[in-house]
Amino acid sequence: MLRRLSLVLVTSGALLVSAGIGVLAADWPFLHRLWQLSADASGWRESVAVPTVAISGAGAPLFPAAAQGEQTIDAALLEQAAREAEASAGAALLVLHRGVLQIERYWRGVTRDTLYPLESLSRALLGIAYGRALDDGSIDSLDAPIEQWLPEWYGEPRGGITIRQLLWNVSGLETPPQAGWRGRLGKAGRLQFGTTLERTALSYRAAHEPGTHFALARVDAQLAALILERASGESYATLIERSVWQPGRAGRAEFALDRPRGTVAAFDGLRATPVDVLRIGALLAQDRGWAGEMARGSLPNPHHGLQASGLAGDGLLLSGDGRAVWIWPAQQLVIVRLGDPTPGWDTPGWIESLRRNLH
Repeated sequence: MLRRLSLVLVTSGALLVSAGIGVLAADWPFLHRLWQLSADASGWRESVAVPTVAISGAGAPLFPAAAQGEQTIDAALLEQAAREAEASAGAALLVLHRGVLQIERYWRGVTRDTLYPLESLSRALLGIAYGRALDDGSIDSLDAPIEQWLPEWYGEPRGGITIRQLLWNVSGLETPPQAGWRGRLGKAGRLQFGTTLERTALSYRAAHEPGTHFALARVDAQLAALILERASGESYATLIERSVWQPGRAGRAEFALDRPRGTVAAFDGLRATPVDVLRIGALLAQDRGWAGEMARGSLPNPHHGLQASGLAGDGLLLSGDGRAVWIWPAQQLVIVRLGDPTPGWDTPGWIESLRRNLH
């Protein structure tokens, strides 16, 4: 009897050890990535090697630069803006007015050819891409329930979320804790740092009725990108290249992937040059109607539109983590500021000073 019990215990222990090794092996790429993170994990893709996929447009010549004394914005105001941007941990400042570059400045080792990590500014591409998807018919309506493309959620409350609610960040999906090792090992960490983005995004549960609760959530952006892939039959990187990068005549850029030949991190994975960020802003400035639609917000947050924010003067702000593009289509004014998120970085006084003093 004792020998039989010992055999059972040994066998059970061996099975548990084997299962533990299997789980560890399956999760090892994610756990290894976590081990390499800094304490605050800011800019983690710059210090931890991750696979990428490249996209490219036509790579058109840069916008013509205004000659000295021929700027359509007062030169003294432009210089003041540059000084303030540099003092607030800025890395790049570019101002475009009526297709002419008014100022182009770089600091902190950045150049016009630097592939700069756009962090959460990457999400703004979703708003532009959905406008293109409506134009080409791959998406019929932003108010369609997402169960149309996510059969995993068909017939349940999550499936009733609309595309617009994802882009507005009012999906009502849970916002799991992000702080500490518990957060990093949980859903929030697996979405931000993990190697199975699609599976993790689809595991999020409903926490609020859709359309009633605003939360700037990575999962909303990741699901919006997944829907675009399934609706178009293209990878997200290919779709952005075709519908945004090529029309914008932008150059080479890179998306971070969760694993080799895997899923694009749509919520914060783009690296692009400052001039290409300006090109995409200029592309949106030429589509006044869609820029206005992107600026329109929800009832829970009227100021937050389709992965963008409305501005006074019928303007549009694309922003995140110290990176920002201010766009006024009617005035054909586009301003790009890249850098760290210091206090007030997205509401600097010099922005309105430039907008109100156009010649």
